[in-house]
Amino acid sequence: MAMTIPTPPKSARVIARRRNGAARRVEISAQEVEEAFRLLQLVSIPEARRLRDRFAAVLRPVCYWASSRTGRYSNYPAWGPCGAFVSAPNERCVEHQWPLAGDAPDPFPDRCTVTLDEELEDSRWVDYSGGLRCPFDRRTGSDRCPHHDPLEQELCGDPVDDGGTTCTTPQGVFACRDHRYTRLTAHKRELEQLPLTLDCAHCGAAVGESCTTDSGRAVAFHKRRVSASQDLEKRQELSDEIKWLSL
Repeated sequence: MAMTIPTPPKSARVIARRRNGAARRVEISAQEVEEAFRLLQLVSIPEARRLRDRFAAVLRPVCYWASSRTGRYSNYPAWGPCGAFVSAPNERCVEHQWPLAGDAPDPFPDRCTVTLDEELEDSRWVDYSGGLRCPFDRRTGSDRCPHHDPLEQELCGDPVDDGGTTCTTPQGVFACRDHRYTRLTAHKRELEQLPLTLDCAHCGAAVGESCTTDSGRAVAFHKRRVSASQDLEKRQELSDEIKWLSL
């Protein structure tokens, strides 16, 4: 069995200087910081303890999980490393220990069991999960959420070509990233025109007609007509759909 030879630390070097020529910023290897940290533990003065605590924070290890995929234009992982603090090197955080070893209990028994990877190309998943395990609750009777175990009616369904092929992106949690903006624009336009589905109590305009002044000139919807449309069930439905599409 071949012996592992430790890589010697690189020499410290100045990477920025002050105007007076003194060092401003220095690049130093982690091995040398670790050695300084070890020596500082032998010194009990307050200044040494403060410096030791500062080094301890810098040297604190993080979860080493990273995507098995590589970035589109590089050889580095497409996502990762995770970066959550852990107690020792070569250790994963509690959310990246999936699948759990042996009979270990799931620390999040109600959450979807999927470790996120390709989903993190969408910033919405990053915002809601922090890049960890899927944050959403499991579907009843499944160990996955509606996104990772979708029903047929929860797929996007928008046409993708003239041959009748439809988009199969799950929409159990978030709207399809490729097709949501078209629907969002349409729903916003429909919401703006909702007062047209009512008569105007101010100027007497019938359903489908614009509001007018006393001289017959078309104007924006009168306040009474807009206020009346606030109570329509359709407005709440459109508002909820717009909120979901805007996530």
